[in-house]
Amino acid sequence: MTDLSRPARELRGALHEYVRTRKKWNGTHKTSVSLPELRHVFRAVPRPNVEGELESAALRRCLDELYGCGAVKAMNGDDGEKIPLPKGVWVLPTRQAAPKVREPLPPLHPKIRKVARYWESSAPRTRIGYRAVNNWFFSEPDVTPVPKRERALDIFGSRPYSGQFDAEEKAFDELSGPLFSDRETLYELLCMYSTPPQIVTERLIPESDGCYGRIGDGDILLVVENVTTCWSLIEALDAVEDHAVGYVACGMGSSFLASLAGIKMLRRGSISEIRYFGDLDPTGLSIPAAAAVEAAKDDDLPEVLPAVGLYDALLRIGTPLPRKERRLTTQQARDRARWLDSSHRATATALLCGEDRLAQEWVGLRYLKANRDWLKGMER
Repeated sequence: MTDLSRPARELRGALHEYVRTRKKWNGTHKTSVSLPELRHVFRAVPRPNVEGELESAALRRCLDELYGCGAVKAMNGDDGEKIPLPKGVWVLPTRQAAPKVREPLPPLHPKIRKVARYWESSAPRTRIGYRAVNNWFFSEPDVTPVPKRERALDIFGSRPYSGQFDAEEKAFDELSGPLFSDRETLYELLCMYSTPPQIVTERLIPESDGCYGRIGDGDILLVVENVTTCWSLIEALDAVEDHAVGYVACGMGSSFLASLAGIKMLRRGSISEIRYFGDLDPTGLSIPAAAAVEAAKDDDLPEVLPAVGLYDALLRIGTPLPRKERRLTTQQARDRARWLDSSHRATATALLCGEDRLAQEWVGLRYLKANRDWLKGMER
């Protein structure tokens, strides 16, 4: 095979660059270039100025060389001109694609043996879901029914699965495909249940003081960032007689700040304190900190204080996992952590300066029912 002329080499290089940048070509497959695109690329290539030579003739000569060396292949048909050019060319592969490495099918627990038939065809993240559930079953887990997001942390809340989901406690919201799409069967299989959203929780009892039902007869309003932990706290408090919590409200993330005005309706002389519990991450701390500032401006609102016992439990039993939010500077982290109890500020500052977070769902129903230390600051 003869060496390519300089114009042909230049055209080959320009075509490769064009399809890399415009068509995300990686050299492992053929890709098309239409005749108008081909002319555009050719016009940018330096070439000898032969007097009287038409562009089509010069392009045809370069293409003939590229056909010969296997760099391109003409598409069927031509433009019907006196010097015919193809309707386009295929830029041919320059290397072989790396063979796809399929994750081997692991030994499957009897409860999910049916996923064997879907393993090969499943998306990579779905297979990660299968593997995590499989490993969980083999760990001889406690299958006491718990809310879905708490079960998600049981299954996905470890480093091997970090980074695969927006948040590990929300893994089941993101997974699809066989096993995960049939929600009713999945919930039964994994002994979990859904926790519907609500604003202020109620035990529907006739002694409700007007508009809102009480969870107890205390004077504390406990606001919880996320729905799951809100419901778990309600269930746990239902079995405790000597707590000082009057209401449990779901803050719905950043909605808590906007809901402060509505808390005045709850007071009626019965709410003297607001305790808050949320995720330990930049957003989870900015919400109550901002609410505390707003409450301090209003004489009709009590202070917004941290639920010290719940944060104690979270820092003790929670597993830090990578977060999507950016790292904070030391000063930014200290500012966010200032709202917390003094005993928690140093640990929270170190967490925020790093790349991890603690989801409040780690303080789950099983822990809340088996312990009382989380009631610190909310006991009579």
